Amino acid sequence: MNTFGLNIVSSDKDFYHGRGTSIMLPAKDGQISILSHHADMMVAIVPGEMRFKPADSEEWKTAIVGNGFAQIINNRVTVLVDSCEYPENIDLKRAQDALDRAEEQLRQQQSLQEYYVSKASLARAMARMKAAKKHDV
Repeated sequence: MNTFGLNIVSSDKDFYHGRGTSIMLPAKDGQISILSHHADMMVAIVPGEMRFKPADSEEWKTAIVGNGFAQIINNRVTVLVDSCEYPENIDLKRAQDALDRAEEQLRQQQSLQEYYVSKASLARAMARMKAAKKHDV
């Protein structure tokens, strides 16, 4: 079986370190799928659902990621994101509160920088809510 080195790192923890057979990343242009021996590249990651398949498992693992990027080089994939969590670890009430706060911030007059921060918070909150609801059902 063809595998590649896979490291997923968020700002607060080393989320996954090992071998993988496939990974699907939420990118600006849509989902991008990486298999072993993929061409070298950099990918901007947007908040959304990331799926990956560890080499020692037949099951796909799903995680919700924030903004970041992925580097694919020499049959190694390194994913660096500001947040990464499994859907089952998301507190639906907290996610809804964060979504409400982000929507309220966007309604306020603010500087351009504050606007982009609020927009990123909203995107992350929406991705977390979607995953939490899907997992809760």
